Amino acid sequence: MLDGYVPICYSLNAGLEGILARAKNEPSDAWLRMPLGSLLWTFMAQHIRCVESFYGGKFNLRVAIPSHSSTRGGLRHLDAVIDTVRDFSAEWASGALHKNEASKAEMRRAQIVPGLFTASPAVKGQRILLFDDTFTTGGTMASAAYALRQAGASSVVGLSFGRQLRADWKDSREFVASLADRKLEIDKCVVHGGRQADPFSFVFHQPG
Repeated sequence: MLDGYVPICYSLNAGLEGILARAKNEPSDAWLRMPLGSLLWTFMAQHIRCVESFYGGKFNLRVAIPSHSSTRGGLRHLDAVIDTVRDFSAEWASGALHKNEASKAEMRRAQIVPGLFTASPAVKGQRILLFDDTFTTGGTMASAAYALRQAGASSVVGLSFGRQLRADWKDSREFVASLADRKLEIDKCVVHGGRQADPFSFVFHQPG
């Protein structure tokens, strides 16, 4: 259901996940939404045109994967991150996707769960950039993409803050070792600068 996937960076050994978890679950750490919002805005400003070109054209809608209404008192944590950047929220279609169940991510690893999300009829015929915080096996993003495609979206490309990799995963062990001394280079184009060098970095096709 996904036509492609783009990570802003890699997440190793729970580093990025810890920051994201604090930003969305700990009221005292809500300030962490601001640097995350800045990171997202900077990435979009510098690289979205190259991503669009690679995947065949301009995205008509930008959609953040929502939380369930029973989670965190109804806080849509990705919308909260986006809202920290002035005027940025106007670029995102916050009502285009609805989460129907509050299931944990562990329950949907590496699989599409029909009915987990419902998409608005407004997505029909649209090319969509679908945003989530982290990408581990792709189950959540694939389920959201499935709902969008079922509602008539013409294309769905995923974006996340981090692509989670672990050294004890056989398919990523060698690549993780090569990242040990690498710093985040936000100016490095994910299309022209990283695709050939990083086998996990750009295109990830989720089985449908």
